[in-house]
Amino acid sequence: MAFWNEIMKQSFLPQFQELYGKRFPIEVRHYLAEWIEQQPWSSVNINPSRENLARNLLDTMVSELQKVSSRMSYPVNCKLNEYAAFLKNMFDQQPLELVNTMNCLLMQENQLFQKLQQISVTVGLPNSLPAQTFPTTNSERTKQEDTNLLQQLTRLNNSIKTIQMYRGALLQINEALEHEQQQKSQCYQSQQHLQQANSPLPENTKQEEHINQQKSTRDDLRRKRNYSILEAVRSLEQVQGLVLNMIQNWKRRLQLSGNGAYFEDNLGSLQEWCDKLAEMNCQIQQELGLISTQEDIGSDQISGVPEKLSCLLSNLVRSAFLVEKQPPQVLKTQSKFSATVRFLLGVKLNAQTKPPIVKAIIITEQQARVMRQHGNIQSENTGEIMNSTSLLEFSNASKTTSANFRNMSLKKIKRSDRRGTESVTEEKFAVLFSSELSITGSEMNYQVQALSLPIVVIVHGSQDNNATATILWDNAFSEIDRLPFHVPDRVSWSQMCETLNMKFMAEVQSTQGLYKEHFIFLAQKIFDEQSYSMEDFTNRMVSWSQFNKENLPGRTFTFWQWFDGVMELTKKHLKDYWNNGLILGFVSKQYANRLLNQRVNGNFLLRFSDSEIGGITIAWIDDSEKGGRQVFNVQPFTTKDLTIRSLGDRVRDIERLLYLYPSRPKDETFKKYYTKEAKGKDGYLHAGVKTTVNGEQTPMVVPTMLPSPMAQPPVACTTPDAPRWQQIPCNPSNINYEKGDAQVAPPIALSPNMIAVNQDEEFSSVIQRSHLLNPFQSGNDMEVNYYEDQFVRGAENLTVPSELELNALLNMNPMDIVHSTDY
Repeated sequence: MAFWNEIMKQSFLPQFQELYGKRFPIEVRHYLAEWIEQQPWSSVNINPSRENLARNLLDTMVSELQKVSSRMSYPVNCKLNEYAAFLKNMFDQQPLELVNTMNCLLMQENQLFQKLQQISVTVGLPNSLPAQTFPTTNSERTKQEDTNLLQQLTRLNNSIKTIQMYRGALLQINEALEHEQQQKSQCYQSQQHLQQANSPLPENTKQEEHINQQKSTRDDLRRKRNYSILEAVRSLEQVQGLVLNMIQNWKRRLQLSGNGAYFEDNLGSLQEWCDKLAEMNCQIQQELGLISTQEDIGSDQISGVPEKLSCLLSNLVRSAFLVEKQPPQVLKTQSKFSATVRFLLGVKLNAQTKPPIVKAIIITEQQARVMRQHGNIQSENTGEIMNSTSLLEFSNASKTTSANFRNMSLKKIKRSDRRGTESVTEEKFAVLFSSELSITGSEMNYQVQALSLPIVVIVHGSQDNNATATILWDNAFSEIDRLPFHVPDRVSWSQMCETLNMKFMAEVQSTQGLYKEHFIFLAQKIFDEQSYSMEDFTNRMVSWSQFNKENLPGRTFTFWQWFDGVMELTKKHLKDYWNNGLILGFVSKQYANRLLNQRVNGNFLLRFSDSEIGGITIAWIDDSEKGGRQVFNVQPFTTKDLTIRSLGDRVRDIERLLYLYPSRPKDETFKKYYTKEAKGKDGYLHAGVKTTVNGEQTPMVVPTMLPSPMAQPPVACTTPDAPRWQQIPCNPSNINYEKGDAQVAPPIALSPNMIAVNQDEEFSSVIQRSHLLNPFQSGNDMEVNYYEDQFVRGAENLTVPSELELNALLNMNPMDIVHSTDY
């Protein structure tokens, strides 16, 4: 009852009441939880031949419910008795419908529980546990399945031992009967002699009665043995159904791991179960082979058993052939890739033959559907895979049987006609692995096939983003045992939240998931609505078009392209900041303004850009030039910017930033992310990069100009709006060239608003030469300057001076110094 108890502990009952609704009484699920979880619902298919088993399950359920009712007081006992009568009336004519209902509900229970567990963590309060706590529950559930399976295998093994016991008893009775028959024959011969001699005949009545009694016992043992065989075959079918269902669940978990879900690889246990099932199948077949063909009593009982066992073994062999290591789901042509196919019944392979050859081909979605429905595919060639064969070999080290494809490559691909507006990055393919296997103890050769997960084929890296979106949607929202490769066109927003959180944590390799505020912002973005209530979006449906076909309103990119850009930026440059809770991240500009307006000046936060792909911006509160206070937003930093200078150093550079929201001192919080200032080498001064924002003034030192041999003292003129200078070059006339060295006199401190002019040049033309001023507005040529609408990066935006202007600067005539009033 561990799983149902877990549901009760998590307070998920209201959601499960909605799941059950009028389909099935949830009170029955509660009071019979342990019994229900132990039954092989998933192994009983909708098949008329299994109606007796389904009826037994119905009768047992009603009986168990009545037992529980007898221990309850009024009014619970009355209610449970009503449910018992209701179930009997509802499913008595169609007991298989009960099996189907329970199987569907239990599968949906598991899916709903995982979804609620994830959302309760990621959409809860900021201090909630990370979403990665769920795998423990998943692991416990796997252990539960293994324990249940082991119990059923034990019962099956006991049934086989019972059959063997009946065989031994029948052997003894047959030997005794044979002895009695011999004695009877001898007596008959003696009677013949006595009749010829006219002697009285002995009384043989007791001997006849004993022989008849022995025959009756033998016939009864045969009936019991046959019944045990039927029970063993039914048990084998049930247990095999559980194992095959576990294999399907393994495949589904493997697919979800492509989106970042926790994956527990239990193929070792599955291989053990498959080996035991094959062994028990062979044991029952051996018992059938030992039954004499002369036995007529009960032969109708077991007439179809050999075919049934052969069918079970065939299904087991085909299901045990699977893809262990998948090819990349976004596959670029001409690139190498690998894959591994595993056979879980490797110990049963016929050792007398050569290792089987496994072949790989690529097929379209339509071909996969035809193969699923008819067992074969069209002969049309879809693409060409190089190095597409491998041997299925047993490894003594790992005790596994597998075929390793190490250097495959897709040389070319033939695309089919696409539907409507479908793009090439929405077209799905798959790699089909096939072989022919021979099993020890069976005269049949088995044709086996294993289909990979869906693949999107691309020819250029620019297609990777949209191809990943197709795979993400398929991995997240496909169903077990679907028709290839069907996925819903619309999913609930809660499912989308779970998927985005899972993908973000896996891609960034973070234990820090998304929170309620993040999902509200993401919902606002994808639905183009400004509600701040999560309840307004909980029951909404999001379509594939909204996810990655239609551009966001007012943007040139889709929701997924924007979200993927954020993941890429965080993975490369912001992982530690995110893990330590320094980035608020997925919030809108308006929400950031609301938060900062409640704080003191200098308070700032970090959020992902809403308008650019893969950008992070700094928002802070400060006094406005027009009076009052204002929230300022720095032009977003992209991967290119953060490669030049880290986020921590950029935060340090902007002196107006004082406290990280809500009130963490900047230097104390970001200190470990600051880069130590490097020192120059070999007598050179270190030239670095520093971030400034519009309005900030940083003291600058103007580099000394190199004089030419004809250099003369410069003349300085004042300009009203020139930037302030701290120093200007020394007077070149003080250099002594006759000594063979250049002795530089101390610099002359002039007014910050002076520039040098040639006495033969008009003053107005000097003002137009703005490139003589621009180089000295920044500390160095690589300094980044941020303005309201755009930013420039030092020398990258400077005007290149002409040769005439350089000569005018380096070969000046004697000038006088014109003093400013500020000198």
